[in-house]
Amino acid sequence: MSGKILIVDDDPLLCNLLRMALTRDGFETHEVYSGSAALEYLDQQKNVDLILLDVMMADFNGFDVLRRLKDDPALSSIPVIFLTARVDAISQQTGMDIGAVEYLTKPTTPDVLIARVREVLGL
Repeated sequence: MSGKILIVDDDPLLCNLLRMALTRDGFETHEVYSGSAALEYLDQQKNVDLILLDVMMADFNGFDVLRRLKDDPALSSIPVIFLTARVDAISQQTGMDIGAVEYLTKPTTPDVLIARVREVLGL
């Protein structure tokens, strides 16, 4: 398995759990804990294969981060999966309209997450 995944969530414990599940399945991960940190990381590291992105974060919410990614030609093709506690239909529709490839709600199981990641990456 291969693929470099950026995990963006303000909950370090959740990031750690996601990292463990994904690395166990052969993925390389990097975690950041805010929208601004994600944008800074992606400014330096454009070789990310997929982004797992929370919606509710203190500085830039996930929707704002995705809008910025879509406005940057060097980053706009990176697939984004929202992984969030926001379960309302409006948030889900907003995420998909902005350009997410998937909108998963917390909690989800590692098996479901990895299956979606594999599908998005074509693995």
